[in-house]
Amino acid sequence: MGKNKILILDGQHKNTLAIIRHLGRTGLYEIHVVSYQKFSISFFSKYTQEKFVITDPKKNAEFYIRDLLQLLQNDHYLVLIPVSYISFLLCSTYTESILKHTHISIAKEESIKTASSKIATYLLARQLEIPYPDFIEVDQIDEVKNIGISYPCVIKAPYEIGKTVVEYAGNKTELIEKYTKMCKVYNFTEKLPIVQKYIQGEGVGFFAFYQKGVCKSIFVHKRLREYPVTGGASTAAEGFYNRQVIDNGKKILDHLQWEGVAMVEFKKDNSTGLYNIMEINAKFWGSLDLALFSGVNFPQMMIDDALNKDIPFSEDYKRIRYQWILNGDLFHVLEKPSHILLFIRDLFIAKNDFYFTDIKPNLFQIIFIPIHYYKKWFK
Repeated sequence: MGKNKILILDGQHKNTLAIIRHLGRTGLYEIHVVSYQKFSISFFSKYTQEKFVITDPKKNAEFYIRDLLQLLQNDHYLVLIPVSYISFLLCSTYTESILKHTHISIAKEESIKTASSKIATYLLARQLEIPYPDFIEVDQIDEVKNIGISYPCVIKAPYEIGKTVVEYAGNKTELIEKYTKMCKVYNFTEKLPIVQKYIQGEGVGFFAFYQKGVCKSIFVHKRLREYPVTGGASTAAEGFYNRQVIDNGKKILDHLQWEGVAMVEFKKDNSTGLYNIMEINAKFWGSLDLALFSGVNFPQMMIDDALNKDIPFSEDYKRIRYQWILNGDLFHVLEKPSHILLFIRDLFIAKNDFYFTDIKPNLFQIIFIPIHYYKKWFK
């Protein structure tokens, strides 16, 4: 009997590569990977046995689903694993069609849409008595000139768009300029960015897997460094445990009757000691490597769910440190040289995403470094 085949989406993402490497090293699965970019980091992994390039869902969602369903029809896959937000949303929308061909652990479309909206998340947090930052909704761009808020403040995309869209304003002039620019660059017209109170404190993430609406496994991490340095994905993080974060993370996902994986992001308010909910990520998160190395194998839980295995509840995990060196922590330290000693220290004491046994994806990352700065400086 051959190995079970797994179809993993979003091959262009580093967290997809994390899934492929961890499942691939077991030798138990035949891993097929889908991307909408020909040169995707996951395609270079030695554990990727089949590669498929299909329609970009951001350009044509209908054709993306058509192509995906055709792949599922052409072969027998034990489970489909989406990774990015847009893949989770579209797969949720078409769950019924997907389940005709394979298994998928995924929340309902309505729950994912609630989670992806900052405003809906904060209103739900208010209902559940979970701390959240004060925020202001803006109906017309000109209204931003007259809003009353303390500085610095934060400007955020009103909903998930597949990338971090955050700006910080130190005064009213900066607020007007940055708000107007964000609306123009990202074409926010119907739903405008929110303006939010700035919270000084550490950022933490609560990660969970739900089976049949019940929380089965959790993991919590604390950010050490991030990129962009003003606020973005973790470039160094470590395992963390906090009862307030765990209880409130579970509370909001329980209310949404969650299924599969999710991340709830919190930030500690140093002035109150409370962890404020910042957003819910209805997808696999960028810091997935840390959870995997800490002993919490979320992708394997999706496979176990497909095999109808009951997953026992667990809050146990190692509290290790992890560093994303290339196209992550390296970018952070280049733009914040004062952290060079921390960067060097973690090269020796932290786990990292440089695999000598699967080197090609890392070489691809090295080639990408000048491309990143070319885009940043000249485009």
